Amino acid sequence: MKVFSKEDIEATLRELEIEFQSFSHPPVFTTEDVALLAKPLPGVDTKNLFLRDEKKRNYILLCVRAETRVNLKALGKQLGFKGLTFGSAEDMWALLRVKPGAVCLFSLVHDTQKRVQAYMDDRIGKAELMQNHPLQNTDTIVLHARDVVLFCEKAGHSVQFVEIEV
Repeated sequence: MKVFSKEDIEATLRELEIEFQSFSHPPVFTTEDVALLAKPLPGVDTKNLFLRDEKKRNYILLCVRAETRVNLKALGKQLGFKGLTFGSAEDMWALLRVKPGAVCLFSLVHDTQKRVQAYMDDRIGKAELMQNHPLQNTDTIVLHARDVVLFCEKAGHSVQFVEIEV
């Protein structure tokens, strides 16, 4: 399996004629780390949650605003998944080829077996610009939410919009 890089992500974005900005920064592992960056980045700051159901049959990648607290029990009920919990670092690597702190919608490019379902908070979908790590947490790409969806479609994944109760 080919492991994609930041440069591959950027090349695909250019191929799709998607406008984006790329920023390098010290490694960030949490939304709190992002807040400590020297200069704020444009767009909506996001966090991505790698989730699974209790039987490890369904995996979910959920993109929400950084400040959003997600009630996993309520989300599981809303989406029809029983026992929704965080996926392991091992499963994240096996399915998406990224480590914790770098998971993002771009990582769906590695899910060639289509085992991970992608969801985005509809409040992000309405935003003009959003931030995403390009498979590593030392860079951030800023682009339109609709263009992230286009990238995911190119990778063979649809992104479903969901209303996250806050």
